[in-house]
Amino acid sequence: MIAKELLEMNAYMPVKLAELAKSEPDTALELLQAWGDGTKTLRTLWKEVTDALAPYEVKFSS
Repeated sequence: MIAKELLEMNAYMPVKLAELAKSEPDTALELLQAWGDGTKTLRTLWKEVTDALAPYEVKFSS
């Protein structure tokens, strides 16, 4: 059985890569190639993509 978490990562990876491509296109392309080539696990790719996006997240204070 595939974990729900992995299904969500797989589903949202293209969205996250598209977001990353707007600010760091070279990094996004490198990660896309690793995903397509199967050289990194999905969890590893997800962490690398979300870590790369972290500086660009908009923080709202309440």
